[in-house]
Amino acid sequence: MFYVTLTAMRLEGRVALVTGARSGIGAGIATGLARAGADVAISARRPDTLAETETAIASAGGRALRVGIELRDPASIEAGVARVVAEFGRVDILVNNAGATLRIDALDYRPEDWDAILETNLRGSFLMAQAAARDMIARRQGRIINISSTYGRVVRPQRVAYAASKAGLEQLTRALAVEWAPYGITVNAVAPASARTPGREDKFADPDYEARRAADIPLGRLCTPEDVAAAVVFLAGPGASFITGHTLAVDGGYTLP
Repeated sequence: MFYVTLTAMRLEGRVALVTGARSGIGAGIATGLARAGADVAISARRPDTLAETETAIASAGGRALRVGIELRDPASIEAGVARVVAEFGRVDILVNNAGATLRIDALDYRPEDWDAILETNLRGSFLMAQAAARDMIARRQGRIINISSTYGRVVRPQRVAYAASKAGLEQLTRALAVEWAPYGITVNAVAPASARTPGREDKFADPDYEARRAADIPLGRLCTPEDVAAAVVFLAGPGASFITGHTLAVDGGYTLP
């Protein structure tokens, strides 16, 4: 008989790579993986911005490695993943968290605006997965977790490119899950609801903003980086070894029909 134990969410001996780990959800994911026992490579365009996350990983008992990766540059992606493999020996877990958004009316989008969002959120995530999968396939094991959004399913005005990129990311998750399953690689996604993060503090300057957004969520509060980190740690661990191609909504019921 199989018993679920705490080891189902332990990651000792594993190496994770988290993109967009400077703050907010990315930093929360990186720290959560370290608390579960993983060594964590953290990336951003400017690695000097990752010092606080690096300190949090060390405080959680993990080894940290700062890596500069520009998601719109394929050469930067290849070099970044190669550095993680060189320093830590492999990549067991990839978390595609980095993303970009732009809130303007659809009629006002320029082609370069569209490209900036899709190249970062969708093409960048694919190229990261491709680079990491080469190492994973050689070892016939790996976990890839894409951070999507409720906007992949439910949309509001002025989010056309972001919504399209996240819907595409969820379909990319399913496609890669099917293609790479024979190599022991699982590919899943996590779709959080709105969270209070440093990049969104301008919204929270309005004292009623959080209450308005929470009123749309059945559980009555916003998402936190810790909520997302817990889902990622689960999907990265041995307890999720038979889950692939799934998007886990971490949204307090927001996307329920």
